[in-house]
Amino acid sequence: MLALLSKPTRPAVDWDRLSRRILDRSAQACWVVDRELVTIGVNPALCALLGYRAGELVGTHLLAYVAEESRSVLERQAAIRDLTPHRSYDVTLIRSDGMSLRVIFNDSWLDGDADSDEGPAPGFCIFVTDITRRVEEETQRALRVDQLADAVARMNRFLGQICQELKDPLSAILGATQMISSDAALPDPAGGGSAVGSAHLDAYAALCSDAGRQMMRTIENLSLWSRLQLNQVPLDLRSYELGGLLQDVLEELAPRARARDILIVNRIVATPVLGDLSALSTVLKHLVENAVRFSPSGSMVMLSAALADGRVTVRVQDNGMGIPEDLQPHLFRIDPHHAAPGADGEVGSGLGLLICKALVERMGGGIRVFSKAGGGTAVTVTLTQGACAGL
Repeated sequence: MLALLSKPTRPAVDWDRLSRRILDRSAQACWVVDRELVTIGVNPALCALLGYRAGELVGTHLLAYVAEESRSVLERQAAIRDLTPHRSYDVTLIRSDGMSLRVIFNDSWLDGDADSDEGPAPGFCIFVTDITRRVEEETQRALRVDQLADAVARMNRFLGQICQELKDPLSAILGATQMISSDAALPDPAGGGSAVGSAHLDAYAALCSDAGRQMMRTIENLSLWSRLQLNQVPLDLRSYELGGLLQDVLEELAPRARARDILIVNRIVATPVLGDLSALSTVLKHLVENAVRFSPSGSMVMLSAALADGRVTVRVQDNGMGIPEDLQPHLFRIDPHHAAPGADGEVGSGLGLLICKALVERMGGGIRVFSKAGGGTAVTVTLTQGACAGL
């Protein structure tokens, strides 16, 4: 005969006490409010999140800790509390120290008997999840995406300008060669054969030469700019005398200055600076070449230097057309829309100033542009004073 085994008796569980212990030990912040959104209970995690003690929170209205822009959200959720027992929404809370917190409220309706002394009063249990860091990361990510999109757009515009800058001289070269071919096909009135006048050949050769130099300059600038962006331009900082470097630069640019009847006055002598030989020559050449390009025929370009507090400030001043004030903030950006034509109508990509800025800063200096539309332009480069001439 089978004996009936009785089930072991188990002690009754105090569920209210157990729930209280679970909430107190939970890492999830919990906020209990009544139907009027007055706080009736909090756990330690919520106190730590907001920076208040439990006694400071209990009895206070929930809206006292909600940022102004989130109050309408909370009021709207409270208005539909009888329609949906569970809700999830974002709000901004204000900590005791005034810092804003972006959180998610997981809001659940509590059932209870309002007339019972033992049961909890009807209200809401809100589990609070801090998403401040996530929101900040998403904001930063969106900002980086916008910056990347802007950089890509500017780079595409820049590449379009470079293509145009290479296309124009190439068109000139092709046009000159076609004219040479056409002239060569004309019969010589004296002998019946074909002949091309030496004057025409000289003009065509000069046109091709100028266009070829323009293309080469653009390609060299583009190559240097690319290597600068990849940090592939090593610099060897030594002391060099600016006067000697400028003489080499001026000799190279003298034919163009004479062709446009521009006088270059160099007042820089015995001025040692700390820099890289190639970088210094490149910067000086770009600045003087730009001054000549944007100066009207018959004007003057002034080169000067000043020493103060161990720094040398080199100034290149022209009397050209100047730069409109609204375009000046874009001078050191890759944007084709700010590139203005020179006195001869030649349009540059703006790479020269970008290269100068990158090289000068890598030599520990700075570059500034002072200009006024119709009043000329002055570019200053500040470098560390050298100990002695190194050439």
